[in-house]
Amino acid sequence: MIVDFHAHPEFKKPGVLYSPAEFVAGMDTGGVDISCLYGNDQADSGTCPPWRDERFMAVPTNFSDEDLAAFCAQFPKRLIGFTSIHPDRYQPERKVKRAIQEFGMKAVKLYPHSGFYPNDPRLYRTYELCSELGIPVVVHTGPKAVRWQLMKYNQPIFVDEIATQFPELKLVICHGGYPWLEEFIAVAYTNPNVWVDITFMERIEETFLVPDLVENTMRRLLKLIGVKRILWGSEGPYMTLPLYGSQDPTYYKVSQQKLVKRFDFLTIEDKADILGNNAARLLGIKK
Repeated sequence: MIVDFHAHPEFKKPGVLYSPAEFVAGMDTGGVDISCLYGNDQADSGTCPPWRDERFMAVPTNFSDEDLAAFCAQFPKRLIGFTSIHPDRYQPERKVKRAIQEFGMKAVKLYPHSGFYPNDPRLYRTYELCSELGIPVVVHTGPKAVRWQLMKYNQPIFVDEIATQFPELKLVICHGGYPWLEEFIAVAYTNPNVWVDITFMERIEETFLVPDLVENTMRRLLKLIGVKRILWGSEGPYMTLPLYGSQDPTYYKVSQQKLVKRFDFLTIEDKADILGNNAARLLGIKK
């Protein structure tokens, strides 16, 4: 089973999304069985503010739970929704509870670069709820996605406090935490409830000219935390980010090769775990 743990709905052009059918057809092209689609709540910074520069982002990043649930409902065996919250919203834990109970969503995604630290006390009720229900919380760490976001909020070190205060909470940190790779690895190693998502690390290596970033990181993670807490994702069959480039469904195989399949220090079983088994276990997906 191949599970893309990290995917987003994408616009063909402003106002026009790739349809669920087009999304799943892209998955079929890449041999992906299930995609985890992320909602997006970046409060005001996730809208299209009047001061934005369309050269850097022409469409809003926010994507509501209602829209995501309707999108995933077209292919419920192939698409799994993750809700997203922002602490500027009133009682964000209520949104999470509704997303789980009404829409059947399986995890929560945070985008700190929209203006908050993940250890913000306003999120603690959400962490308590997710800990009680066994719902993972996925935290964007590392580089920002678009020009107007603030990268300082994406340091992995702030996740350490959450992992420590909520030891039963399943946490996922993303993208190698670059440029805070050492924090990323240390937080994962010292907190057994923290999983790592290696999505986009090949693009980070290429964009920021960091030779062997992926291979060196994978070797260290394998030795320090083992294979069972490493997750693969691709960003989805379609992506357009002016800072980093674009992709179509043919990129699935490129991503798998660059992040997982090329490494001879991973066994066949290791690769199967990273490419899907681990995500299935984390989310309770039956094979």
